[in-house]
Amino acid sequence: MIISKKTLLCVFLLSSLKTFAAGMVPDTSLLLIKEDERGASMDVKNTDDSAQLLYTRIVDLPDDPKPGVIVTQPVVRVNAGKTQRVRFVLKDSAEKLKTEHLKRVIFSTIPQREQNKVKMVFSQNLPVIIHPAGLEVNMEPWKDLHWQIKGGSLTVVNDTPYVVRMEQNAKLLPSGTQVKFDKSYILPGQTMKATSGSTISGQDNKVEIYPATRFGYKASSYIAELK
Repeated sequence: MIISKKTLLCVFLLSSLKTFAAGMVPDTSLLLIKEDERGASMDVKNTDDSAQLLYTRIVDLPDDPKPGVIVTQPVVRVNAGKTQRVRFVLKDSAEKLKTEHLKRVIFSTIPQREQNKVKMVFSQNLPVIIHPAGLEVNMEPWKDLHWQIKGGSLTVVNDTPYVVRMEQNAKLLPSGTQVKFDKSYILPGQTMKATSGSTISGQDNKVEIYPATRFGYKASSYIAELK
């Protein structure tokens, strides 16, 4: 039996190195901040078998930079198997919010270095919705979007005060033509166009979209009329 140098090298690497997946797991898939409560909290569990440093940061979107949100403890040590509560505070503003706003929160962990062990850095990137005080909760805001074929392209208008999150892909009916949006969300007051690799049929009168709930989960597909 002939064993190549390459095979021996692979065996040596596999026997001398151990790979571990170190990660922080949030208890929910979306952070909801209510303006009247001035902030919110989220529990994050260290699922690794050793203590880790949890790094938390808020990411402002280019088209929705305000209002500001502060993480009270951006860096904190979390012991193995323990849960850390992370607190977020909404910055004071001279004006009351009139519409919802969208941001992202990233939870990252940098594992401790150990000899002969390779540990991977895992991050959780979750949406953050900021809800204005006094605004009624709408569990299905995607039903109030306005859709139309304009200039040979599918266009959607969000004239509601709610953030709508959905998959970038959509389907025109009855042709089944696939279209794609540049973003997976549409902010209050925004208009967004979809692109398609084929010509859009003049007979299409509906669009099937795949929205996300305000709890961060995938909702049932929704079919809207083109107007």
